[in-house]
Amino acid sequence: MLELSKSLGLKAGVRTPGLHKLGDIHMRDPFIFTDKNRGLYFLFGTTVEICDGAADVDPYFEVYVSRDLKNFEGPFVAFQPQKGFFGVKHYWAPEVYEYKGSYYMFATFKGGIGEDRGTAILKADLPEGPYKPHSQGHVTLKGHECLDGTFYLEDGKPWIAFCHEWTEMYFGTIKALPLEEDLSASIEAEPIVIVDTEKDHIPWIRHMEDPRVEKKGYLTDAPFFHRMEDGRLMMLWSSYSVKGYKGTGSGGYVVAVCQSLSGTVKGPWKHEKELLLDENTGHSSLFYDLEGKLRLISHGNDTLHGFEYPVIYEVCEKENLKIVREGEY
Repeated sequence: MLELSKSLGLKAGVRTPGLHKLGDIHMRDPFIFTDKNRGLYFLFGTTVEICDGAADVDPYFEVYVSRDLKNFEGPFVAFQPQKGFFGVKHYWAPEVYEYKGSYYMFATFKGGIGEDRGTAILKADLPEGPYKPHSQGHVTLKGHECLDGTFYLEDGKPWIAFCHEWTEMYFGTIKALPLEEDLSASIEAEPIVIVDTEKDHIPWIRHMEDPRVEKKGYLTDAPFFHRMEDGRLMMLWSSYSVKGYKGTGSGGYVVAVCQSLSGTVKGPWKHEKELLLDENTGHSSLFYDLEGKLRLISHGNDTLHGFEYPVIYEVCEKENLKIVREGEY
């Protein structure tokens, strides 16, 4: 039945692998890696049942495999931590990139009591894994709560962009740091601020409240860079919108876009007034399918935790990024 994954030698975890339609897979923060050489797609994400583990099961990351973006085999193990790994829980938002002949997973991990949440980098010989620890712990800000790290390469130099948590800051930010060439650590530098929800006067964003904090604040999630065909540098990110924005806003989880006016990660960055998605759907990334079409993947059904599912749209580039509804899976 699962001949594709069997041929790849993928390893099962605590959940029994099967054949699934895309919309039947429950995960947040989905990410697709397109393997053009083998004609395959690999789907990663935050799976609620696994990301925090259980009493007798340590958390790990899963992967699904597909040939057509509709039928997926899985889940299988992408990263199984060995004893002593610093990440104890909150295995969130894995993203996979090819860099200098190897594959690197940027993923969020939370340490033990009193330790940071942040993004660390794992490494593998194949996009599906198995991944092993690579970076020297977190490559985001030490002593702070950070998440959702993403990889960006500019003029051959690697960067990480990440969210500085609103539960610490109250007004969340998105920042960027340069990385060592081998991705083993971030370079000590003053981080570049891409999004500052306190100062940027974003018209659609709404306050969040959470029992973990005593104040209202603005959340930032899911930075992802995209270089347009005309050379412009855009960044997708997510937060929550005011209901009725532009007359039709759902007041849920959204996908926003900002543009670097310099065409570099250093900005300055300008927020687009139009939301890319305003349908209780967010934490998006872009990828090219095997036919070269630009696609966006997000998780839908954001408010019903445990029942989120990946949604894929076709995207076109005209004056700006636009969703093509007919491309939805």
